Amino acid sequence: MTLSLKNKIIALATIILILTGCNYKKEKKIIETIPDLNIIKEIPKDYKVSLFAVGDALIHDAVYKDAKTDQVDKDGYNIYDFKPMLEYIKPLAQSHDLSFYNQETIIGGKKLGLSNYPMFNSPDEIGINMLESGFNIVNLATNHTMDKGVEGATYSAKFWENQDAYVTGSYTSEEKRNNIEIKEKNGIKYAVLGYTYGTNGIPIKKGYEYLVNVWSVYGANSYEEYKETVKQDIERVRDKVDILIVSMHWGNEYTHIPTWYQKDAAQFLSEQGVDIIIGTHPHVIQPIEYINNTLVVYSLGNFISAQDDENTRVGMMISLDINKHVENEETTITIDNVKADLTWTYHQRYRNFKVIPFYQLNNQLLNNYEQTYEKYKKIINPSNDERIQIGF
Repeated sequence: MTLSLKNKIIALATIILILTGCNYKKEKKIIETIPDLNIIKEIPKDYKVSLFAVGDALIHDAVYKDAKTDQVDKDGYNIYDFKPMLEYIKPLAQSHDLSFYNQETIIGGKKLGLSNYPMFNSPDEIGINMLESGFNIVNLATNHTMDKGVEGATYSAKFWENQDAYVTGSYTSEEKRNNIEIKEKNGIKYAVLGYTYGTNGIPIKKGYEYLVNVWSVYGANSYEEYKETVKQDIERVRDKVDILIVSMHWGNEYTHIPTWYQKDAAQFLSEQGVDIIIGTHPHVIQPIEYINNTLVVYSLGNFISAQDDENTRVGMMISLDINKHVENEETTITIDNVKADLTWTYHQRYRNFKVIPFYQLNNQLLNNYEQTYEKYKKIINPSNDERIQIGF
């Protein structure tokens, strides 16, 4: 082989090596810049809903007479205006995403005649004015739901079905009762169930059981048997919602201590995965506690009424945040910033009714109001649970 040919072969081999080396380096560089798609993480997302709740709208005749105006509606019935009674509470209800109250007395239609204890019938305007003041969750399952029979309870259910609110405990049909409504607010899905211990001995006609959910406390058998119905209701929605609230109309009137029934039912509901239990009916406040991860408010007491004993004029309001954290396809729900405070039903010899938070009272509105506040705030959190704050 001549030197010239040898040099040409060496030169050619060198060029091939250079080109191959360049391609290798280039390919390696490209591979190194390809991201590992398996380690890309989902951006965490946070959602929040605020909840406000008060107790019984117990509309005695003194309350609706104070709300009566000289105006009449198209059917010739007097028009009632409860808005001045709610002016102190309205900013609180409107500042929360969800605001709950218990419509203790039935709105059975003015055609049946408005009435007082023991068989109540309240004007439509109390419901309308409560909604206008910011409330949007209403419990209808109470011991007074059947005070005006099937006709009154049907009017009530239809009235509320036409309102822009989440209504629970009384329905217009069995289908509506079983098809539990699910709503969403700020990316958080929720449902509310409602039950009452009874209807003051008024029987519910066969075929009309949907007019009120009765989880009877009368008789151990009926109480235990109805647990299966409650369990089925919960199972219909539990895996479809982020938060499940149950309104319980229960307990003994005028006692600040929860009964065995309240304790047992609360334990059962907690075991079924209920997040929040809101108690009404005793007409006085009862404690707040946690059972497992379930927040239990045993009784919010009266919101507004004409009952005149001191403990029936002191009501409780609560505020809390429901937080939802989503990360890597896992969802965490927490109940935070739980606060409770007291209200006072003010009137001047049954005129000028107003519900006023204690922090807005003075000695002219309620003599020795600070001592009264200290007396009743001790009931709220007797276990001194740090998760439950007193004061708004």
